[in-house]
Amino acid sequence: MSTVSHRLLRAGVLNLPRPSPGCKTITENLLLKDAQAHHCFFRATGLHNHLSHHILAAYDLGATPALLQKIYDDEASDQRPIVLEEQDKEIKVTADSWKQYVGNQNAYSGFFEFFQECIKADGVPTTLGEYIFSPAANESGTNMLARLMSGAVHPFIQIGYGLEFENDLLVATGLAQTAVTNPRSTVIFEYKPNSSTIPNGKPTGGPSVLELLREVYESPKLKPPPYDSSALISTRLENALRDGGAEEVQRISSKLQISESEINSKIEEYIWTVTLLLFATGKEGRKPRLDFFLMHLVTSSIFLESYIRVLEDPKQKAAVLRAYLPVVISLVLARGRPKINADLIMNASDKVRPPFPVEASYKNDSTSIGNPTRDDDYNPWPAFIETSLYAPDSHVLKTMRTLIYAAREYGDTPAGGVPGTETDGSETHPGVKKMDGSLFVRAAGVLMNYMGWTVHGQPAGSWDRSALGWEEAWFNEE
Repeated sequence: MSTVSHRLLRAGVLNLPRPSPGCKTITENLLLKDAQAHHCFFRATGLHNHLSHHILAAYDLGATPALLQKIYDDEASDQRPIVLEEQDKEIKVTADSWKQYVGNQNAYSGFFEFFQECIKADGVPTTLGEYIFSPAANESGTNMLARLMSGAVHPFIQIGYGLEFENDLLVATGLAQTAVTNPRSTVIFEYKPNSSTIPNGKPTGGPSVLELLREVYESPKLKPPPYDSSALISTRLENALRDGGAEEVQRISSKLQISESEINSKIEEYIWTVTLLLFATGKEGRKPRLDFFLMHLVTSSIFLESYIRVLEDPKQKAAVLRAYLPVVISLVLARGRPKINADLIMNASDKVRPPFPVEASYKNDSTSIGNPTRDDDYNPWPAFIETSLYAPDSHVLKTMRTLIYAAREYGDTPAGGVPGTETDGSETHPGVKKMDGSLFVRAAGVLMNYMGWTVHGQPAGSWDRSALGWEEAWFNEE
């Protein structure tokens, strides 16, 4: 077996202190073991192997070697072998034959071998350029950019971890996963190689992501179909994009203009937007709901920075940022077009604590400066980080990781300073002009209260799957 480097050559975007030099070694070894032993889908229906995601998110948050091993042991038993059937060993993916195998789960191990060879020969940026972004990779039936952004963006996430930590092995697994993922739509991603960044160009002044989302809300062509409580996500996506829906998503998405000088600001816009979609789309006076699929927008948005850092061609950087928007829009539509109301999250506490008397955690000596039992002296982030590490659902710590990153990058933003909150003198969405950088710590508190402080005796919570944008989804709540 041809194996590219499984080493972590770059620190994660958080890189929180770890308690042992063994953390890195065991992480690398577990990633290698997972990549060589397991298929990218742990079920034939296309449910994704999250094991490497869980390990790396925990590693970046400071997990111990013992905890990392426990994470592996807990999830490895659910995985399928990398070779699904004996005859799959005969599948040899090459530069001449690879297109005939796209969409074929049984070719995953062959793709994994092939993309390792490509990376060893040409490096990661060139391989991504040829097999994700080139016109040849996006011909009808191949559609690699659409595949990358499909499957609840799991291929995008898998490659993203590889790029973030400079781990070539994960990039190879992510490319193989991309190749065997079926695209939900190709129209919404229509690859236009001439629609690129403007090298060294001036800011375009085009609409913000929040402005374009408002257009999605207002479009009569994107009105949700009747509510079906039992519909699968695949059915909801298909229904949202039929009868001209896909063309309308493509039309709105094509308005996103990107100059090279605006790339970082677009990443910021996305992170604010997806955080609002997860944490500010409930109902006033009702308990919060955190949607399972909108959550994947939060966990994936952290990787936009790594794609932009690694990709060398400005056109490819623009293609990633442009392709992310129809993913956001299509998932919003599949959840019933839930509306943002920033007041819902900005009214949440920014001083959430674990569910026990504060005196049980602290006993202040008179010589201490300040008192963490007082809210004005208390920083909730350490408790959030520690508790999320032990969550049984990997999505909890992955969501927390993005919120920590966002708080670090944008937490000092004052009210009125969030990009895209105003157009033509009015708010793009209710409450966004008053929103500030405390959004992320408030969201983290809601996350912990919703999904459970499991190390403090609370049972684990569950993500909402009701498709909360439909009014009918709220009718039977207790």
